[in-house]
Amino acid sequence: MKKPLLLLLLPLLLTGCQFAGDSGSSSESTGTEEQTSTSSEPTYVRGTYSNPMRFHKQDGSEYFVTVADPDVIEGDDGYYYLYCTNTYCEMGDKGVAYDRSPIFRSENLVDWIWAGSVFDGHSDALDWGDPEAGVWAPSVIKVGNKYNYYYSLSLWGDSNPGIGVAVGDTPVGPWKHYGMVLDSETTGVQNSIDPQAIYDGEQLYLIWGSFYGIAAAELTDDGTELFYGLDNIKDHLYWLIDDNTGGQGMNIDINYEGSYVFKHDDKWIYLGSQGSCCSGSSSTYRVKAGSSDTLLGKYRGSDGKLMSEGTYGDLVIGPSDEVAGTGHNTVIQDKAGDYWIIYHGFDIHGENPEERITFIDRLLFDETTGLPYVEGRKASIGIEKEGPLVTAHD
Repeated sequence: MKKPLLLLLLPLLLTGCQFAGDSGSSSESTGTEEQTSTSSEPTYVRGTYSNPMRFHKQDGSEYFVTVADPDVIEGDDGYYYLYCTNTYCEMGDKGVAYDRSPIFRSENLVDWIWAGSVFDGHSDALDWGDPEAGVWAPSVIKVGNKYNYYYSLSLWGDSNPGIGVAVGDTPVGPWKHYGMVLDSETTGVQNSIDPQAIYDGEQLYLIWGSFYGIAAAELTDDGTELFYGLDNIKDHLYWLIDDNTGGQGMNIDINYEGSYVFKHDDKWIYLGSQGSCCSGSSSTYRVKAGSSDTLLGKYRGSDGKLMSEGTYGDLVIGPSDEVAGTGHNTVIQDKAGDYWIIYHGFDIHGENPEERITFIDRLLFDETTGLPYVEGRKASIGIEKEGPLVTAHD
């Protein structure tokens, strides 16, 4: 798994946001700003970006990749790693192929290149689910000195989807597969997909659910199993957002999926997606926010009501005349402490308007409510903006 990482050091043909360490251009000509420090401390660099994100082949040329349900982490090496739903991409020396679990790497959170795959070479790792099921919406977190990759295994209309886990020595593996962590039948949580693993202190939790309420449960120290086991899990569930469907079936406009929770100013912030995710340029996906004093508490919008009622949370980002279906996000902090939301959407006027692609924008926080939002509450696209502050690489 180390060979693809070496390929990432190839120079890329970039526009708008320069990779750190590209000494051929000055910071004045590229908009790149560097913060210098002593030789024993890291150097940071800030470039610019223009949505959507860019994906590159091993030779540096840019190409189109459908990228949905992104999750991004920073590795100990100062690079960023993006995980997403199964897609077609250039898999190193294999060329463009179907990757059930691609991993992309970036220096700047804007330009990405394939770095590995979680399931490539592990054909039996998904035997616990339907052989036709897709690998959707992964969540990756560092547990001790390992990296846990949680994933949804599901079909459209699946009556018993589930969540599995693989554990890697690095953000790109090699991976050991542990199989199923939970499914809908064992937990009683309908549509058990869209995991997020998160720490509160030293305790590791898993948050999950899709349009039938959002649940959470404790995990073991290594994160490979439910703390209370599958037989007892129904008695040890926490509901961050209650199922408000009233037994009448899925209602995508008043419930949530694609959960992402993070802490900001002593408040836990919940971000979840409502609406249609996958109807191309007609998609209504949008991200709503709420907050809680505790990770496992009930999340409320700025109206003071539970996110399962009232105004159903506060709008963070929604569709516009240019970008449809904005949602299923992750959040990452840059070296300046700023928060950035990474999400997918449909470029209505682009060359592939019916395919999901990935965007990045800075999160702002309302001074009154403390809840986050994107400028204009819509995706920026085709506009050069100041980018994240990241680690410079030689």
